[in-house]
Amino acid sequence: MFKKIAGKIHLWLGFASGLVLVLSLLPAAIFVFQVELTNWWHHDTVFADKINKQPLPISVLLKQAQIASGKDQPLSGIQLKNDADKNYAFSAYRQAKKPGITFFSEYEYGKEVYINPYTGKAQGEINFKTNWIYLCRVMHQQMLLRYDIGHWFIGVSSLIIIVSLISGVVLWFPKNKAGFKQRFTIKWDARWRRKNYDIHNVGGFYSFMLIFILAATGLVWSFNWWATGLYSLVGGLPKTEQVQKVKPTPVTQSGKDPLDIAFADVLTKRKNWTELYINLPETINEDHQEHTIAFYLSFNDHSGWDEGDSYEYDPKTGVLKQQTRQEFKNTAEKLQNSIYGIHTGSIYGMPTKILVFLGTLFCASLPITGFIIWWGRRKKKKKPVVKSKTTNSNVKPAAVNAKPGYVPRRVVVQK
Repeated sequence: MFKKIAGKIHLWLGFASGLVLVLSLLPAAIFVFQVELTNWWHHDTVFADKINKQPLPISVLLKQAQIASGKDQPLSGIQLKNDADKNYAFSAYRQAKKPGITFFSEYEYGKEVYINPYTGKAQGEINFKTNWIYLCRVMHQQMLLRYDIGHWFIGVSSLIIIVSLISGVVLWFPKNKAGFKQRFTIKWDARWRRKNYDIHNVGGFYSFMLIFILAATGLVWSFNWWATGLYSLVGGLPKTEQVQKVKPTPVTQSGKDPLDIAFADVLTKRKNWTELYINLPETINEDHQEHTIAFYLSFNDHSGWDEGDSYEYDPKTGVLKQQTRQEFKNTAEKLQNSIYGIHTGSIYGMPTKILVFLGTLFCASLPITGFIIWWGRRKKKKKPVVKSKTTNSNVKPAAVNAKPGYVPRRVVVQK
């Protein structure tokens, strides 16, 4: 009885979410390799065409990027990697005042302008609305709809995945010990319907934990109650983050742009930094009276987490005001910083990317293989029973216990 209920739940939840899962998970698998694809597809934009010994001041590059972007599209952030071959990416976006229902109506504009850090030359820009790599992410997280609409489809589908995983394990569990062997191996020499069943059943068992982790981490962005519960399980909430106030020090570099002072200082914080993102004063702390230049510095100390520090500087003086360093974060805060890397597979580099890529593709195949199983059983139930008919009532039936190879003769009783 319990298995029968689990089967009904598994079936109808699969019907309810199958199409959304296939359409969202296939582009998600592609987006796993976002960095590699971007470096390949936009190579001439992303990589510097000329490299010198020292890059130009960040304030000079910001001015050049603003010229390339246009006065009517102010820049909001800067992203750079600790790679001498890469250009700096300057982002500009503005939300639409009256968006429609699609992602494309959500922003008036959104783009990244790439500036050669050694020459100040604009080498190109990437528009979020037309960049197919970024659109893979948007398709996955909001089905190309406006975020506050589309993310509900993905969130509910992710919840359905978790329930389907649990009901699937119930269905997978064999009735007796003899059936255990069949639950762990795929019978490749069987007919295609049996292979399809084994791929769905056996493959679902082996990928259970990976798919569960991907669904659980994805739900963090869909539902606040899920994020709160997940972080509570590891001992706290990210809002308990300890911010270290820093005593201001006098500025000795008179005449320098405050952004240059802050930029030079933050790069001394971690020798093994990998990536830096800068929120410019126009777009941060909009609810506060005092704005700051905010830096998020990623680094790799091989702790197992995605590591990063936050620093805030005075935009008038370039003096550090407060910081949040990795070593002062609790487990929930470290998990929050690592959620994106876990979900996309980037946390441990190429091995975890390949694992998430394969797991996502397999998860996308489950609604398809499950539908084939259901359709095959449906046809089997509806298959009519063919009854033998005779036109001559005088024909006697053949012997029931005939030997193999025996062909009965048609015996007619004579009146």
